[in-house]
Amino acid sequence: MMSKSWCESHEATVVPQAGVLQMGDVALQRAIPMDVLLNKTKLFATDLQNPNTLLSAKQLAQLFRNASLLLSRPDLPLVIGQQLLPISLQHFGLGVMHAANVAQVLDYLLKAQSLWSPLLHLTALKHEGYLSLYWSDAGAHLDPEEFTLAVLMEMEALRSILLWLGIDLHASEWVFELKSLPANTLSECQSRWAASPVKTDCERFALTLPNTLLHEPLKQASSSLFYVSEQQVAQLPLSFLGYIQQRLLQEIREMPSLETLADEMAISPATLKRKLKAHGTSYQKQMDQARSLMSYHYSHKLGYSTERVAESLNFYDTSNFRRAMKRWILVG
Repeated sequence: MMSKSWCESHEATVVPQAGVLQMGDVALQRAIPMDVLLNKTKLFATDLQNPNTLLSAKQLAQLFRNASLLLSRPDLPLVIGQQLLPISLQHFGLGVMHAANVAQVLDYLLKAQSLWSPLLHLTALKHEGYLSLYWSDAGAHLDPEEFTLAVLMEMEALRSILLWLGIDLHASEWVFELKSLPANTLSECQSRWAASPVKTDCERFALTLPNTLLHEPLKQASSSLFYVSEQQVAQLPLSFLGYIQQRLLQEIREMPSLETLADEMAISPATLKRKLKAHGTSYQKQMDQARSLMSYHYSHKLGYSTERVAESLNFYDTSNFRRAMKRWILVG
């Protein structure tokens, strides 16, 4: 049994981030009334200016939904991403400033992702000489267009924070991997990210960074200040689905049963099923998503053969594995 260490998509836990206010600025520039942008969020314009306001992931998702329909700017996710970090970390931003290197920054941001990435869950997986970041839905019912907007925003946020910390991205080989994008959005990304390779029409969104960049020292490093901040950020919860994905990936070969996981989370199996349904998913879909991610990572990053991928995921019948892969594509 354990105490609760996750936050659910309906819980108000997120301050109005710089990104939300950026959406408001763009709306005003286009003479779109704020009440139209805030439609179905149960928020008023004054709420976004109130430092005590907290948003739920569902409210934030609705804002993204409204913005994608109203604000027809292909660079919108990149404009928002530029301002996302470190402002949305609130007082936890000190950890980013005083980390020893880029690897510590990324690890810190992954622990703090409930503050700046409430709609998406990030998973970091290592392979020879590199680290790859993958994005998955955190349970806010994003459609593909909204999911894409959120991923591009966060990719730009990570790029911008490294520039802010003084990292020379022109000297490092890191790669943006993008799924199919509208031509004008892709053009904006390629223009903004011209210093790095941009792969298009990929199966997944991913950002791959070389170890040479990860171990790049930072000028404002302070081991004492970073240690204090790290202890604080380690107490932050993950999203509900992020928590489950992290747990499943820990035991990818022998995943816990729903009953076992429910017991670990100190809730009943029926409650776990109900919460999963409220987040638009099921336990089977979550297991499929974890296996889909690892299958992609094993084959595309580690270069495993189909047979070795199947064995790594505890499939000893390759034909069953191939059938399972077809199902995973729908949830990956």
